[in-house]
Order: sequence, then structure tokens, then C-alpha cells
Amino acid sequence: MNPMIEKMTTRHAIRRFQNRQVEEEALQEILAAGLYAPSAGNNQYSRIVVCQDPDVNLKLGKLSRYMQFKGQNPAKTARSISADQPSIQDDFTILDGFYGAPTVLTIFTRPGQYAHDDAAMIAENIMLAAHFLGVASCYIGRTGEVFATEYGMEKRRAWGVPEDMLPVCNVLLGYREGPEPHAKPRKEGRIIRVRK
Repeated sequence: MNPMIEKMTTRHAIRRFQNRQVEEEALQEILAAGLYAPSAGNNQYSRIVVCQDPDVNLKLGKLSRYMQFKGQNPAKTARSISADQPSIQDDFTILDGFYGAPTVLTIFTRPGQYAHDDAAMIAENIMLAAHFLGVASCYIGRTGEVFATEYGMEKRRAWGVPEDMLPVCNVLLGYREGPEPHAKPRKEGRIIRVRK
């Protein structure tokens, strides 16, 4: 297998982070990879907010967890995501939906037909670059709901994010705590091939 493709198959969502910040040189390379992601029409509308303030990350992380279970009983929505790297759906005692990650990226982009596609490509480039550099990552949704709260709107104003931009996703970055998780087997029948 091609070494780059092999490396891609070993990237996993990490939800247990060491209490140390991502090294600046690695972070800059990771962010550069995100900025070089494809964008519809090469418009490059997206913005990446890099938050390394633990108080802000904790508050936003708690809001993210709250949004996951809003109006639901967490015990009734339980499912096994990962025994190695439990999510808030695996372990209800986890109160921080950002899992204590020291660096939290929020990807904003302009509304439009390809807004979510652009943000997802940035996130994927970031997560792969992080993995290549030994930095763990995790993709988080619910971002729009979090930034629709009073606190979320206050933060985006403080960060100077234009009001017309959509908060699409978060990417958590840090160094993995504990052993490397094992990949779950790939489900069969997910490729449909059409030939003449």
C-alpha cells in the first residue's frame, strides 16, 4: 500500500488529550494544509478560528455537549462509538464536548450551496495533516447550534468573524492521551462499481 494512503487509514478520532499545547510549528503546518483544501470556484471564503483559551474552549465544549442531548435523556440515546476513545454518547460523565482539547478550531464559511463542502474539505485536510505530524484530532458537528447561543454569538463578535458567515464545524487538536485506538473493521458493500 502507498505509504500516504496507509497513513490515512490509521487516522482515528481522538477524545483523550494530554494537558499540553500543540507545538506552534506543527500547528502552522496543519493550518496551511487546511488553507490549501479545495474550495468551490476557488473562492476561499472560509475562516479558521484557532482558540487556545482553555476557559473559552471549556465553555463552548459544555455548550456542544448540551446541544447534543438538548431535550433528550442521554441514557436513551446511548450508543457505542468507541471503547478506546469514548464520546459523550458513550460516557455521560464527560461534560466537555471538546474533551479537554488544548486547541479548538472553528471553521466558518459563507452561506451558499457549497458551504458545508468547503468546510468539510478544510477539516479533512487539517485532520490528515495533523495525523502525519503526530497530532491527534477529532471532528465535531453541532457548531451552528453552539454559535447561535448568546455566548457563541459573543465569542464570534469578539473574534471579528463577519456576521454573514456560517459556523460549520470544529476540529479538536492535541496530543493523544493513552494508547493508539484500533480501527473498527470496514463494513462491506459500500462501493458500487459501474462499468460499460
